[in-house]
Amino acid sequence: MSNGLRREIVSALKRRDYDGLIGLWIRHHQVIRILISMTYDKKDIIAWRAMEAIGHITKAMSRENPEDVRNLAGRLLWMMRDESGGIGWSAPEILGEIIRNNPELCSDLVPVLMSFHEEQMLRAGVLWAAGRIAEAHRELVLSAMPMIVSYLDDPVPYVRGMAVWALSKMKVRGHEAPLRGLISDTGVMIIYDDGEFRERTIGELAQIASEA
Repeated sequence: MSNGLRREIVSALKRRDYDGLIGLWIRHHQVIRILISMTYDKKDIIAWRAMEAIGHITKAMSRENPEDVRNLAGRLLWMMRDESGGIGWSAPEILGEIIRNNPELCSDLVPVLMSFHEEQMLRAGVLWAAGRIAEAHRELVLSAMPMIVSYLDDPVPYVRGMAVWALSKMKVRGHEAPLRGLISDTGVMIIYDDGEFRERTIGELAQIASEA
């Protein structure tokens, strides 16, 4: 059963059939556990779509069992605090998807999630989560703006680019000058955006963000 279920999940993720995955979860609640296990390898697009899928499923879950959503969020926070690492490295992104899809239920978790930017292994994930939340509920992450801006000059290109990308999703004026200063940045990054992997230079992202 589990191998067959896993194949069904992968097939649905390839199609981004999140409604189908919700239906599958209704019949087999272990779908959430399987999806979490698929988020290890961030070089695989299936990992990112699994994160998205968890967000969509928790939205459906919250209608009947909101406490289950809170419990899952709590478990992810525990993973982020667990120094053993492992799946905890993808927990910020998953938690961001849960908040994005359950703003009223989980808005209080935004400051907690954002506080993990201090952990180097989680930093890029926190910035990506901030951008994803901002796309749907910008007001929830406005207080994180100074933190995000502080990473515009980060020496790690991926972190620097992720901060630029997050700002592009927030669409807040007042940071055009530092963004324009990055337009000549030739650092290249691959980012999961709008359901696909996209290769961008940091300069291209900065141009987009400065015009947002």
